[in-house]
Amino acid sequence: MPNKPSKRKILYAQRKKSGCCPRCGGKVKKTSKFIFCDDCRAFFRGYNHEYSESINEARKAKYDDRKESGQCPRCGKKLGKGYNRAICPDCLDKQYQYNYAKKRPVKKPVAAKKPVKKGKKK
Repeated sequence: MPNKPSKRKILYAQRKKSGCCPRCGGKVKKTSKFIFCDDCRAFFRGYNHEYSESINEARKAKYDDRKESGQCPRCGKKLGKGYNRAICPDCLDKQYQYNYAKKRPVKKPVAAKKPVKKGKKK
């Protein structure tokens, strides 16, 4: 492949138009629904596979460490002792807004009612 982007685009278009694999120039089966040959498709499937696995393992380890230490697994903020969820309220708001495109309804804590003292009537 040429080094200049303009020449690469031209070569890509020529190969694609002639029914060849745009990456390597090899023949593609006419019955194939893909534009790349089988070898190039195998190359793309395996591209950066090992690298992405190591990143995923590191992310999982970081998540587990934060969760065990009482931090939010996403941002690392300390969670309070009485907090019973794994993710902090800020991250929950972000997730809710991303999923539903609106603010998350926040439940206000209900204040405990004071017991009424009953006295003797005179």
